[in-house]
Amino acid sequence: MISFAAAAILFLSNFGLCGVVGDFLRSVQLGIFGGIGYIAPVILFAGTAFYLSNQGNPRATFKLASFLLALVSLCGFLQLVFGLKTGEGMTLIDIYLEASVSGRGGGLIGGLLAEGLAAVIGVIGAYLVIIVLLIISAVCITEKSFVNVVKMGSGKAYRHARKNMDIRREIRAERQEERRRLREEQKLRGVNLDATNLFDHQPEEYEKPEPLNFVDAPLEKETIPVMADDMSEDIDIQASRLSAVTAAEAARPNPADEFRGSISPVQEAEEDSVPFEPDWKDEPLMEELEESSIYMKKDNRTLKEMEVVEEDIYPEAERDTFSIPEEPKQVVTASGKVIETDTEALQKKLVKKREEAAKEGDLSVTQEIRQKQDIVKKEYQFPPLTLLKKGKAAVFSDREYRETAIKLQKTLQNFGVGVTVTNISCGPSVTRYELHPEQGVKVSKIVSLADDIKLSLAAADIRIEAPIPGKSAVGIEVPNKENNVVYLRDILEADNFRNHSSKIAFAVGKDIGGQVVVTDIAKMPHLLIAGATGSGKSVCINTLIMSIIYKANPEDVKLIMVDPKVVELSVYNGIPHLLLPVVTDPKKASGALNWAVAEMTDRYNKFAQYNVREIKGYNAKVESIKDIDDENKPQKMPQIIIIIDELADLMMVAPGEVEDSICRLAQLARAAGIHLVIATQRPSVNVITGLIKANVPSRVAFAVSSGVDSRTIIDMNGAEKLLGKGDMLFYPAGYPKPMRVQGAFVSDTEVSRVVDFLTEQGMTPNYDKNVESMIASAPSGGEMKGGGNDRDEYFLQAGKFIIEKDKASIGMLQRMFKIGFNRAARIMDQLAEAGVVGEEEGTKPRKVLMSMEEFEEMLEQGY
Repeated sequence: MISFAAAAILFLSNFGLCGVVGDFLRSVQLGIFGGIGYIAPVILFAGTAFYLSNQGNPRATFKLASFLLALVSLCGFLQLVFGLKTGEGMTLIDIYLEASVSGRGGGLIGGLLAEGLAAVIGVIGAYLVIIVLLIISAVCITEKSFVNVVKMGSGKAYRHARKNMDIRREIRAERQEERRRLREEQKLRGVNLDATNLFDHQPEEYEKPEPLNFVDAPLEKETIPVMADDMSEDIDIQASRLSAVTAAEAARPNPADEFRGSISPVQEAEEDSVPFEPDWKDEPLMEELEESSIYMKKDNRTLKEMEVVEEDIYPEAERDTFSIPEEPKQVVTASGKVIETDTEALQKKLVKKREEAAKEGDLSVTQEIRQKQDIVKKEYQFPPLTLLKKGKAAVFSDREYRETAIKLQKTLQNFGVGVTVTNISCGPSVTRYELHPEQGVKVSKIVSLADDIKLSLAAADIRIEAPIPGKSAVGIEVPNKENNVVYLRDILEADNFRNHSSKIAFAVGKDIGGQVVVTDIAKMPHLLIAGATGSGKSVCINTLIMSIIYKANPEDVKLIMVDPKVVELSVYNGIPHLLLPVVTDPKKASGALNWAVAEMTDRYNKFAQYNVREIKGYNAKVESIKDIDDENKPQKMPQIIIIIDELADLMMVAPGEVEDSICRLAQLARAAGIHLVIATQRPSVNVITGLIKANVPSRVAFAVSSGVDSRTIIDMNGAEKLLGKGDMLFYPAGYPKPMRVQGAFVSDTEVSRVVDFLTEQGMTPNYDKNVESMIASAPSGGEMKGGGNDRDEYFLQAGKFIIEKDKASIGMLQRMFKIGFNRAARIMDQLAEAGVVGEEEGTKPRKVLMSMEEFEEMLEQGY
């Protein structure tokens, strides 16, 4: 209120409404600020109110300082433009007096800035520095990049120019259609002029110094200057390329000569000039190439002569594109005819050469084809971020948070706990209030009041972090009334992700303070994701895969996806990062993990051969090798990420094989560049076993139903307090406590758009045949555990042993194979079901019903 009263008095003084004191205050304001002094009282009140309402907010203080810098810079600018200069015999006192009387210039502040800069770097330099200061202040206040504004303006100019170019192309196409229509009218009137003959003769006649026989000299003078220099060069080249054709056709009678007698020279000049002059001005003569190819097909001698001419004009590097008439370089003509591109034509040539080389066994041609294939191979194009949805800026109510903090503080004081709220962190889904307890207050006492705090705040649930790692405070996390969705595009556009050095950076989401969280999968090095159904696990996996698609080249990172649920990851079939198609059969997944173990062992053998310790050192050593030929040179190793969407299903089918493979990979695969990402919706001890937990140090816990499940995932309570829909406890290796993060969201529609973009660009996966063959050799889903053909591994040996002994008893199987009674009885029941032995007859031994030949025949028939 004091600042408002002072600002009102100062403002009224500028208009002479406050008497003698007002006149004095007016002269002081104008003398200090110059012309800005008229609005200085309003700026003073606004700045004071802004500062008082944002106390303790460093962001607001920074904006206020930027505004003051802009005010000083504006005073300096006004002094440079309208004020008196010291070089004219004026001092700073004179500038102050002049401004206090007339309000000209920037007053004392503007004179200090402007004249100081002008004395050091000159007037032009002072203008430049002050303008830069104004731009910097505007950027700091508005938080909008000046470069982006310039980019938007230049983008509009570019789009406008491109639109004009499209319009010109449409006009050019209309002219082309008009020329063709005129040719048709000429033919209908009896003027049978062949376009090819006219094209053949036209360039040669322009090379002659004398005018044409049927065109007047003034017409020639008017036509030649219109052509551009580069177009005249094109006509010369076309004339040289078609010289052989004209020589072959010279003996033929020209149809145009027969009708020149019946057409007047003026009419002939007008009709001839219509189709040709726009061709030379607008675009290359594509019809010459098309119609000259007709003559090449008609006359074999012309084809040979054409090749001789081309050898003189074009170098060997371009001869593949132009010298073969059966496969000419083709484009989209003005008539709308779609013709194959150069790349497609080159690929057809390569296929043809490959077939010939396979028949003849020519190794040199095969090597040449391989080199050209490397040239034709398309580079990976990162999908544009415009395919993803952009989030809106979050709006926070400062008043509401302050009221909640006061209510929280009073609630604890009512129970005899003295605390002070030191900071409020507003996240996308929860807000954390940091409480500093007074001396003698136990942390456990605050934790025990969790239900009372929940009742006082009327919150759905709260989570207490006591204490916050690295701070002498207790954090109470309260859900927001409105959740703000964190979209994946916002994370991918952040500097943390774009400037991350790792190729396998993972855009996790935003933490409780609204900061972007990006981590490196290589440093995890393996990740376990667990939570109840619908808590956000599949979206988290989609976020991880999309992060790799937007960050890594397929040559650097490969993916193996195991999806027993079939529908979650199948959409990614076809992306170039895949090492093999998405595995949906749980039994095949065991084969994929076994291949990964074999690949890890092979990589370690190569590390030992080259005396390196990890994949980065190996790839660096491979790049430094230059003496070995390309065929014998070792290839760089890509990083491999194995993603398992549902571990519980695999553990039901093949628990022993899956657990052993996961444990071996988790123990040793980090240095080999192989990383595991395991997800499950059943966080029980028989799925997430102790061995898996010990070897997978990084965890992500989504919302679970009980504290027991939370302890199974992250070894502590807390996940049962989460809100769901991407709310997670992120606990990577090396963190003292899990960090609460709101995971990034990407919809199925966005994923489909990105996959469709990669497919449309022609970037298809190059599946590894060794991996596919190893997985194909694994048993199919019909032989799963619990299926109809589930037999013991001793079934075959037990059958042969019983037939040889001609005696069937459970005890004999126990002694022979050193197994328990239950397993031996189960094997005997399986043999009885297959018809090898008879049914049980009390205490009597079972009868043997098959001979060895019958038993082997039964096995051959696949029973």
